[in-house]
Amino acid sequence: MLEDILKGDIERKTITQIYGPPGVGKTNLCIISAINFISHGYKVAYIDTEGGLSTERIKQISNNNEEFNNILNNLIIYEPESFEEQSTILKQLALIDNLGLIIVDGIASLYRLELSDDINQNAKVNRIMGNQILILNKISKKNNSAVLITNQITDTNKGFKASGGKILEYWSKIIIRIDKPNTIREMTLEKHRHAAEGQKLRYKIVNNGVHKL
Repeated sequence: MLEDILKGDIERKTITQIYGPPGVGKTNLCIISAINFISHGYKVAYIDTEGGLSTERIKQISNNNEEFNNILNNLIIYEPESFEEQSTILKQLALIDNLGLIIVDGIASLYRLELSDDINQNAKVNRIMGNQILILNKISKKNNSAVLITNQITDTNKGFKASGGKILEYWSKIIIRIDKPNTIREMTLEKHRHAAEGQKLRYKIVNNGVHKL
């Protein structure tokens, strides 16, 4: 299961969430997934909320210039500047033909900027987040698409957990946590409908992507 994720093989008709602290390689996995789907003839929508997507990194991971050009031609990149704009973009995705994969790299980044000490404001923001996830879920099932979201972390007295609360946790049917105890990254499968939870896989980031250890 985790080896499939490392190759960019994201399950269709469901939402896969990868979360962890900065620098663990979440965007690298997004790029690998995008390349994988495009190589199979699909278009990929990439919503980059943190400005972390680099065309130079895409070029490094792709095999050659021909593949790189094909990736750029079939990768639809969005860079929302607000949580509201993120909602607008997600609604537009249903109009894209042959959409194999939707990536939201930093699903909760703009969400967290909207949170405040105002209970009513936070309730509104949570409703918007819930609606965004429902949109992604609906598109994935209707179009037989895969959805990959990455998430930030929130520190607790028991360690870190994924941001976004119960909404993202509930609707993400596959959840993978990434830790970085040193230069090595470690994936842990925290949630899955039929695979054994608790599986682990160690890997490192290399020039042409990632390497399983």
